[in-house]
Amino acid sequence: MKNLKYVTGLVMLLFIVSCSDEYLDVNKSSTSPSNASPELLLPAAQKNSADMLWRASISNGSDISFNLIGGIHAGVIADSGDRVWYEPEQQYLILNTTYERCFENTYQLTLYPYHLIENFEGEGYDYYKAIAKIMKSFHFAMLVDTYGDIPYTEAFGRGANTQPAYDDDKAVYDAIYDELNVAIDMIDNAPSGTLDPLSIDAMFLGNMLRWKQFANTLKLRMLLRQVNTGENLSAKYSELTGNGIGFLVGTASIDPGYGDQTDQQNPFWTVFGYVPGSTTTPAQNNEATRGNEVYVNFLKDNNDPRTTRLFLPAETDGEIRGIPQNVYTNDLRTDATSALGPGLLKSPAQRLFVMAGSESLFLQAEAVERGFISGDAGALYKAAIAASFAELEVPNAATAAVTYESTSVNNLVNWDTAVAAGKEIEAIITQKWLAIGYISGFEVWMDRVRTNFPSFVPIPTGALSTTFPSNLLYPESEYATNSANVPTQGNNAAFDRHTFWMQ
Repeated sequence: MKNLKYVTGLVMLLFIVSCSDEYLDVNKSSTSPSNASPELLLPAAQKNSADMLWRASISNGSDISFNLIGGIHAGVIADSGDRVWYEPEQQYLILNTTYERCFENTYQLTLYPYHLIENFEGEGYDYYKAIAKIMKSFHFAMLVDTYGDIPYTEAFGRGANTQPAYDDDKAVYDAIYDELNVAIDMIDNAPSGTLDPLSIDAMFLGNMLRWKQFANTLKLRMLLRQVNTGENLSAKYSELTGNGIGFLVGTASIDPGYGDQTDQQNPFWTVFGYVPGSTTTPAQNNEATRGNEVYVNFLKDNNDPRTTRLFLPAETDGEIRGIPQNVYTNDLRTDATSALGPGLLKSPAQRLFVMAGSESLFLQAEAVERGFISGDAGALYKAAIAASFAELEVPNAATAAVTYESTSVNNLVNWDTAVAAGKEIEAIITQKWLAIGYISGFEVWMDRVRTNFPSFVPIPTGALSTTFPSNLLYPESEYATNSANVPTQGNNAAFDRHTFWMQ
C-alpha cells in the first residue's frame, strides 16, 4: 500500500509546481529558499526527473524528451511509414526550437526543486541534501552533454539576475564531479539524528548505500565520456575503485506512485502505451513509434530472445518488422510494422528507469577493457547481457543470455570472437545499444557520438547532413531573454561536436 504521507506530499507539491510561476523562477534567490520542507520537495523533484527522461514537454501535440531524440539519433527509434511524428528528427532538422523545453524544463521543473532541498535551512536533512546534489549532477551532466556551455554558477542567483552567465562546459563537468564526492562524503559523515528518507525517497527508498553506488556509477559514466580528450584521469579512476563503494547493482528507477489514472501513469507508458483506463486506445506516440530496421534486424539476425520482448508482431502478417528511418511508404504503415513489446510496456504503474543495471555493468566492462580499472571485462560483459535479459523479463533470462552469447559466431555478440577480432569495445557498445536503446536512448546517442559505434547504423535517407547530430541548439527563449550571455553557435553547431569531450 502506498505511504499516505508520500502520496499527499507529492500531490501538494505538484499543485505548487503547476500553479506558481514564481516557484519555478530559476533565478530566485538561494538566500530566500522555499518554506516547503525536503519531505515535500523530494518526491515531486524525483517525479520531474522521471518526466524529463521521457516526457519533458508536449509541444505541437507530440511528446519530446532527451531519451526520445537520443533513441532516434542513435538509430534505435523510427517513425511508422504512414506517420510523420519524427520526420524532422529523422531528417536531422535541428533548429533553436528543437526540443527546447528539454533545456528550459530541466532548470525550472527539475534542478530548482533539488536546489531548494540543498539549501533548506533546517537541520537533520543531510541525506536529503546529498540526494539533491547527486540528482543535480545527473541533470547538469545531461545539459552539458547536449549543449556544451550552460548556466551553472549563476543558475540559481538572485531574482534580479534574469540573465545568468554561461560557464565553460569542462568546468561544469569538473564541478559536478566534485559535487558527487561531496554528496558521498555527506552520506558517510551524516550526524546522529539525520532524518531517514525511507518513506519519501521514490528512487532507492532511503537506501543510502545505493545512492552512493549510483553516484559512483555516474562518475564512471562521466569519466568514460572523456575517453577521447587526452586528459590523464588515472587518479580519478583509482579513487573510483579505491573508495570501497562499488557500482550500481540492479536498476536505478523511480516510482512516485504511478497508476492507471490521468497524470499518474509512468511517463514511458503515457507516451508509448495506452490512454488511462484502456488497453486498446493507444497513446499519441504508440502507433508512430517503431524500431529502426537496422536495430530490429540485428536482433533477429542473431536470434536474440529479447526481440519479442522489445517488439510485437506486425498485425498484417505476424512478422517482427522495423522501418528504415525517414522512409514513409504504405508498405511500412503502422499495422505492417512492429509496435513496442511487453518487455517495455509492462504496466502504467511500472517503475521508470533512470539507469539500468545493465548499463552499470557495460560501463564497468568498458573501463576494464580500456585498462582504466581492474577486473574481468568478459565476465562483466556477459553479466551485463544477462542483466538486460532480466530487465526485459526474457523467460529463463540467465540461461537464455548464456546461450545467446556463447553460441553466437558474431564478433559483436560472442566475447571470445570479439577478442579474437580485436572488437571488444565495439562489442560492448553494440550490446549496450541493444540493451538500453529503449530504456536510455540518450545514453546510446552519446555513446555513438564518442565511439561511432554501432558503426553500421546508416544516415537516414534524405537527411540534411552526412554526419549524425551530436548536440542540440540553445533554445530560442535564451536568445530572446539572455542574448548577452548565450554563446554564439554556428549554422552547423548540431553536428560539429562542440561539447568539450566530443573530440
